[in-house]
Amino acid sequence: MSNETIHIHLKVGVPPENAADFEGLMKELVARTKQEPGTLVYEWYRSENGRFWHILERYADAENGDLHVKGFAENYAARFLGLIDSSEAIVSDNATPFIKGVLEGIAPIYVTEQGGFNRF
Repeated sequence: MSNETIHIHLKVGVPPENAADFEGLMKELVARTKQEPGTLVYEWYRSENGRFWHILERYADAENGDLHVKGFAENYAARFLGLIDSSEAIVSDNATPFIKGVLEGIAPIYVTEQGGFNRF
């Protein structure tokens, strides 16, 4: 892993009555984020029972992480937060002060890379 990349793993709970709207929002966010060359990983996974979603994000560096999170905060955060009923986050400790500020309401766990590798 690169010491410059920023990682975010969100786990959110989506009530059944919000499932369709949440999936629609996901499609919008994926389409928008696909246009961000500095977003290296942006994957959404739904649990088997459909109740929980895991969102994996990886940004090339601080500038690209801030770019994505700023766009999310300004354009999507209110809708996103209105559709979920729980959230957890695991975030690399090199996240910028801006990213940490946006996420502070969900009290993320910050982790430090100790080893490993990637192939890209």
